[in-house]
Amino acid sequence: MTQFRISNGEWRIGSTGIFLLALTLGLLASPLALHAQEQQARKPYRIALLPDFPPAWESLLKVFTETLRESGRIEGRDYVLYRSGILYGQDIERAVRRAVDEKPDLIFTSALNYAIAAHQLTKTIPIVMRTSGFPVEGGVAMSLARPGKNVTGLTIYAGTEVFGKLLQLLLEAKPGIKRVGVLWGYVPPAHPREEVEPMIREVRDAARLFGIDIRLLEIAKPEQTGDALATLVAERVEALLLTSGAPIRRQEIMQFAVEKRLPTIPDFSWVGVEPQPLLTYSPPAAALMRQATAYVERILWGGAKPGDLPIQLPAKFELVVNLKTAKAIGLTIPQSLLIRADQVIQ
Repeated sequence: MTQFRISNGEWRIGSTGIFLLALTLGLLASPLALHAQEQQARKPYRIALLPDFPPAWESLLKVFTETLRESGRIEGRDYVLYRSGILYGQDIERAVRRAVDEKPDLIFTSALNYAIAAHQLTKTIPIVMRTSGFPVEGGVAMSLARPGKNVTGLTIYAGTEVFGKLLQLLLEAKPGIKRVGVLWGYVPPAHPREEVEPMIREVRDAARLFGIDIRLLEIAKPEQTGDALATLVAERVEALLLTSGAPIRRQEIMQFAVEKRLPTIPDFSWVGVEPQPLLTYSPPAAALMRQATAYVERILWGGAKPGDLPIQLPAKFELVVNLKTAKAIGLTIPQSLLIRADQVIQ
């Protein structure tokens, strides 16, 4: 019989009581203990990066690992990264096949074209998109609210009318612009037509709304950049809207823009390029990485299914005005634009 006695003001438990108490505590603690043992016993999760991160993206990869560390996930112990060595735009098919053949526990993509290619090869490995364009039109999701497949993550463009905003900002920076050159790096087959067409349609609709004549030039290969720039000179464009497709030679374009005194705005931050574009209006890259990494945590360690996790829009967009570039092209930025900027680079 369990006996509880008080002796000299102290509680004492009989031997039978000690046994039962220990058994009870053991039963209560066992699920936690088993979970801890399972975490220690299992191999680290394997996360494949598609594409591999170039040196300019290493700071973003640090955001990825630090965000997971905040949840107690340590690289090497809890997960390992598979890096193919194939960078953005370099033989996409080979990069995707190599990653899928590794049979990772999760694939982390940096563009919709990689997510589509991976989804075509696997319907079971979870895929998290750090950025994407139109995932529903691209066929990797049933809807943004409930993707329903093995793909989830973030979309920058769907429902955000980004390209209309970019043209509007160019007009505010230099009122009276009538002709804008658009250097378009999102070209099939590297970028699926289902994603490209809605974006081009948005650019043309916005141009009609603002009464702007646009000259959209597709660049499918890096060596086409020079010819595109020559065409822009012949067309007498007054500003440039730039996209971030891999084939575009960003340094060459920005040097051209400063030489011709053209205001510029890309659809995403151009890291590591000098001179920088005059304006940038995009989600902060580090914030996007943190948003996407949270889904990696929920899927691998929380047991969530990608198809049940809504594809998110960016938490915010930031407007950056570069006064160094403004000075280089001889442009005075209106005060109304400066006071709205999230960052002004002197």
